[in-house]
Amino acid sequence: MAINGKKKGNKNERNLCKWWQSWSGLEFNRIPASGGLRWNNTQNITGDIICTDERHSRRFPFSIEAKSYKDIRFEHLILGNKGVKVMEFWNQTKEDGIRGNKIPILFMRYNNMPSSVWFTIIPLNVYKLFKLKLGVTKYPVIQIKTEDEEIILMNSEDLKNVDYKEFIIAIKKLRKNEK
Repeated sequence: MAINGKKKGNKNERNLCKWWQSWSGLEFNRIPASGGLRWNNTQNITGDIICTDERHSRRFPFSIEAKSYKDIRFEHLILGNKGVKVMEFWNQTKEDGIRGNKIPILFMRYNNMPSSVWFTIIPLNVYKLFKLKLGVTKYPVIQIKTEDEEIILMNSEDLKNVDYKEFIIAIKKLRKNEK
C-alpha cells in the first residue's frame, strides 16, 4: 500500500504543532498550503507551522519548517553528493526565516521514527544559548560547517529539556544584541 505523501506531511505538521504546544504552552497551527500561503504578501508568515497564540503570535521568534521523508540520508552531507536533501531543507528554512525576520528551525523525520521525535537543525548561535540553559544534551549533536555558516543537528527531545520561557528570553536578548 502506497503512503500518500501529502497526508504524511500533514500528519507530521499536526504532530509538530502538538510538540510545540506541549513545550511552550502556546497555540500552534499549520499554515494552509503547507507554508505556501501568503496573505497580501505578508512576510512574517513563514514556514509550515506558526504560533497562533493571541498574545505571542507576532513576537514568536522562529520560522518552523517540517519535513517528513521515507529516508533522510545524512551521509550525503560529508560525501559531497549533489542535491543533499538535508541542506535543501535547511536552505528553504533559512530563506523563510530571512524573509520573515525570524530564526530558522527545521524539524525532519523519516519513516518509522518514534512519533514524538524529530531531527532538528538550528543555527549555531541559537544552539550556544540553548547549551547555556541546559548544560549537557542527552543525545549527541552534529555540528555542520559550510562555506558560509555553522548549524547544529540535534534530537528534538533535547529542546524539551530546556525551560521554554527562559530560552525565549535568551533568544530575544540575542536578537537585540545582533541589531
